[in-house]
Amino acid sequence: MGALMRDLDWASTPLGPSSTWPGALRTSVHLMLASKQPMYLAWTPDLIALYNDAYRPILGADKHPAALGARTADIFGQDGYPGLKPVFDAALRGESAAFENLLVPLVRHGYLEECYFDVGYTPVYVDQHVAGVFSSVNETTERVLSARRTRTLAALTAALLGATDPQDVVQAALTVAGDNPHDLPCLLVYVPTAEGDLELGGAAGLSDEQTVPWRHAPRAWLEAAGKQVIPVPPLATGPWPDPVTQFLVVTLTPSGEARPLGVLAVGLNPRKHLDDAYRDFLHLFSGQLTSALRTARLTGELQQRNAELDARNRALDAFEEWTRDLTIYLEPDDLVGRAQALIGSLIPLDAAVYYEQEGGRWFVKRMLGEYGNAELRRAHEQGLPHATTMNLRTPFETGEPYYQDMYDENTDHMAPHMTHVTATAMVPLRTSRGIRGIFGLAVFGRVGWTAVDRTVIETVGRSLSLALDRAEQVTELARERERLAGQSAALASVNEELEAFAYSVSHDLRTPVRHIQGFNVLLRKSFGAGLDAKATRYLEVVDEAAVRMNTLIDAMLDLSRMSRQPLRVGMVDLGALVASVRGDMELDMLARKVTWHVQPLPLVTGDHDLLRQVVLNLLSNALKYTRGREEAVIEVWAEERPDAWAVFVRDNGVGFDPRYQDKLFGVFQRLHRADEFEGTGVGLTTVRRIITRHEGQVSAYGVPGEGATFGFTLPRSLIPDSGAGTHPIP
Repeated sequence: MGALMRDLDWASTPLGPSSTWPGALRTSVHLMLASKQPMYLAWTPDLIALYNDAYRPILGADKHPAALGARTADIFGQDGYPGLKPVFDAALRGESAAFENLLVPLVRHGYLEECYFDVGYTPVYVDQHVAGVFSSVNETTERVLSARRTRTLAALTAALLGATDPQDVVQAALTVAGDNPHDLPCLLVYVPTAEGDLELGGAAGLSDEQTVPWRHAPRAWLEAAGKQVIPVPPLATGPWPDPVTQFLVVTLTPSGEARPLGVLAVGLNPRKHLDDAYRDFLHLFSGQLTSALRTARLTGELQQRNAELDARNRALDAFEEWTRDLTIYLEPDDLVGRAQALIGSLIPLDAAVYYEQEGGRWFVKRMLGEYGNAELRRAHEQGLPHATTMNLRTPFETGEPYYQDMYDENTDHMAPHMTHVTATAMVPLRTSRGIRGIFGLAVFGRVGWTAVDRTVIETVGRSLSLALDRAEQVTELARERERLAGQSAALASVNEELEAFAYSVSHDLRTPVRHIQGFNVLLRKSFGAGLDAKATRYLEVVDEAAVRMNTLIDAMLDLSRMSRQPLRVGMVDLGALVASVRGDMELDMLARKVTWHVQPLPLVTGDHDLLRQVVLNLLSNALKYTRGREEAVIEVWAEERPDAWAVFVRDNGVGFDPRYQDKLFGVFQRLHRADEFEGTGVGLTTVRRIITRHEGQVSAYGVPGEGATFGFTLPRSLIPDSGAGTHPIP
């Protein structure tokens, strides 16, 4: 964009040649081009457009680069500007504004598109008059559409819960579509009749007259499998003035089946092309309908089995209790016991056994029922060999349930002890760590497992696997918390020792420094006027080094003392704090031209004295490193974030190489020589420690020769703990 701006013939625009632009315009353009944030600058009452590279995608190929230097009304006159004109007019009167998820329709890809933005409008002044409007923009279209579609899918999930009839599924789809007319401006759902034909089960977003041509699904829709986009005559429906001209037609066919359970026709949003995200949303929407219709069909088939109705009802009642059990934390042994009791209440069983493998053998960990003979009991007590007990090995290795409707005595090589066993079912219980164990069932005297039996067994097995996995994760989480607590305690102890050591060392260093200074005085007195110029200079260097050493020791003591003293948390007026610090620095500014730009600052929660030290360090550095400028410009402002305030100090000083910004906050780390700028290298370390104790973060950004920006964040609320730290209020 910088090159485009340089090459543009500005003399042919109302702004005139760039050499004649006011300083405020040039500064705004410079800052805008350097920013990675999309920005738009509209200058003069004609709102002549200037923007940066990050803003180009918002314009799209339809508008860029022709928009550069054009009137805003000419750029967006056919889409976004009419709705935003009052905002621009207000900004030209000096009124700022900010919006979240603002709907701004734009033509940028060949059609009028539904777009959303977080945007702020700020007047730019020249000689106390508004000369332009500065906009910081962040496109949120994907976020808004994703949230809207996620709500729709969640609502459809909730609406489909308990839907046991195809008409219930249709009604759920129509209700949900009515709540999202942007993505689903109209909807047609076709379901089978008793004769097997597909007819219109319901429509949303269309009048009875509009649905007449589609009372029956066109044959072409049925013959084309999957999804297809069909052009249709313009339909006046949905929230936009633009008509719907396309349907996405989806055959609702379950995976693995050939015959569709229905057909879904969705009118496509005329202001959003069918991109991947839109297509994925409609895929999930139709997938839920397919699953619900399949469930409704299966439910209908099951309801026709009068002989199994009582068993189904009892199973549902038992599973309701089982589900409640799974919502509370239980030990793995208790979970297995409840699952065994549940199965026993639904299926006639003689034994329910839970096995786990140890050292190549399977051992019983929980049992309900009986073994049937003493020899079988002893074999289980000794452990069943994994290699030869195929009833356990097979489900362990395949990960699938293993049923024997008629038990084969040769399966487990225990024929003499298993003559009374007639049928077995073995279900592997899988957690995130792999197969945890085998849930085994056996009956004595009857054979076979019905379809209902298998459904109950596998459902209990799956839910038990999930519950055991959760139990393992809870146990692991408890161990991890205990380990982290130990590490935190050890780290706190080490930190205390380090702070005490630094404090002690700083005190101990004073004695040799005092000796150096004292003997220097004695040397001067001993030699008196006999000292030549070179010797006198040597002694002066020693004195200067001793003074610097004392300064460094004081800095270490202050850093150690700051780290150990408890926080005194209260409300702090940052604006008053900055004003107070500026007052204290007046003497440093008497012979300099310093321009301050201090925006309104918030009330924050923190330790007043420590935060004053932060502000003093940052403002002092800004003054120090702008010393070589004819005019020093220092800016202070705050940004509101969801859970914190971010405060920044920017100067136009010497700046720094951003490659070394990580070193700035380390103890005694300096990026400039001491003969250029005085200092101990502890100030920014102090800032970092104070902000860290306030549960905040520090940041730095600089460009050599152009200045630097330092910032910190503070949580909206803090509470002090019993020691020297703090925690955010939940």
